[in-house]
Amino acid sequence: MNRSPKRMGGFSLLEMMVALVAGMIVVGAVLAFTVASVRANSDYVRATRLMQELRNITNFITTELKRAGYDEDAMSYVGNPTSTAVSAFAPMLIDTTAGANCIIYAYDRDPGSAGVIDVGNAEIRGIRRKTATVDGATVGVIEVAESSDAVTPACDGDQPDYSEYPVTCNTDSGWCPLSDPKIIDITDTNGAEAFAINIAGTANQSNGRRTSIGGSTFNALEQRELQITLIGRLRSDPTTSKTVRSNIKVRADCLRPNTTASCDVAPAP
Repeated sequence: MNRSPKRMGGFSLLEMMVALVAGMIVVGAVLAFTVASVRANSDYVRATRLMQELRNITNFITTELKRAGYDEDAMSYVGNPTSTAVSAFAPMLIDTTAGANCIIYAYDRDPGSAGVIDVGNAEIRGIRRKTATVDGATVGVIEVAESSDAVTPACDGDQPDYSEYPVTCNTDSGWCPLSDPKIIDITDTNGAEAFAINIAGTANQSNGRRTSIGGSTFNALEQRELQITLIGRLRSDPTTSKTVRSNIKVRADCLRPNTTASCDVAPAP
């Protein structure tokens, strides 16, 4: 007896279309998730790189300013209360006129002479923000300077030549780039200054500094606390911007023989 062949089972055209659409939805969701993850990871890497660069700059500034005013021979003033001698390292010039934001300070360094500012031993130093033209764009740069036998840093000193890379220091003024203008733009954001130096202190002090008055010989003692704000963005992605702040207690107080002698001047030999 002849048997009828079994009916072959399979997907209908409608079922195949439904399966194809479902598969495309799943693949699209996976692709969207992958693209979003890659984009988020790229944003994180850029933000991390920018933050690390800004923290490195801030750490350098913080370390420098904590040492400002250090005098290896300071104990001789403390041990002789009748002396009117004061440390040449104590003054500190902070220039914030017209957003200049520059600071000139000094500290004793080996192998110089104790208690004496040796300009040839790089004991007078400076930090400032300036703008420069780099690759046809205006870029904010943090610059540093140190003294030499031929140079004493000044806030208005000439800049390095940013037309070449790596940028070399200006031998006439002593100023060198600290931040890399190819990578970071130290720039103002939403009205906030890119590099701000604020002096913290008690509210009743007109100069914003914590000042203690006392004694007949030394009657002006200033204890300085600074707040440094640094704002930067990546040259490769201007939308990525970060702000870093650091509170600094200047360890060396400024001691003056009378209240009219200023601590707000550039240290000099």
